[in-house]
Amino acid sequence: MEKTTLFWSRAGEVACDRHAPGLNSPEWTAGGWQLIPGAQDGLRARYQCQQCTNGRVMRTKKVPDSPMILNVDDRPEQLYARDRLLRLHGFTVTNADSIASAYNTAMRIKPNLVLLDIHMPDGDGRELCQRLKQESATAHIPIVLISATLSGQVDLVESIRWGGADAFLREPVEPESMVSTLWRVIRAA
Repeated sequence: MEKTTLFWSRAGEVACDRHAPGLNSPEWTAGGWQLIPGAQDGLRARYQCQQCTNGRVMRTKKVPDSPMILNVDDRPEQLYARDRLLRLHGFTVTNADSIASAYNTAMRIKPNLVLLDIHMPDGDGRELCQRLKQESATAHIPIVLISATLSGQVDLVESIRWGGADAFLREPVEPESMVSTLWRVIRAA
């Protein structure tokens, strides 16, 4: 498949540079058109223009054999335990022990998923989640929030909604449940 510039609209339309409205046109603004983040680099998925494929949205997921997980926690014992578990289940892992380190690492390596503790000494994981989702370079990266201190369904739902996370795990979490959640989120991205 030849690489081409692809765009999508707020309504979910996908168009190539030949079929998308012009950047300065009223249709571009009204339709909320934007560049598909990471599509040209195959980071999240490959798309094809609906005009070129007779109206169908064609999307082929590319899930690596050993997805890169950015594991973020300020507690060394949790960071180590998750690192070992994730590697045992076929993930490649990079660790970060602060919000600042996690942001810099995410921007540099563009992981397949960020597993992010909410309560960190240098900030709130939900704020980092929100920031990464707003950056065009990292908006496509799924983020799973994890916390032992949040309780109740309302806290869970609000944390996901507020930060824009793709999923939430409450600690303690069974290893199999964590691994299956991470694979599910990666495959759905």
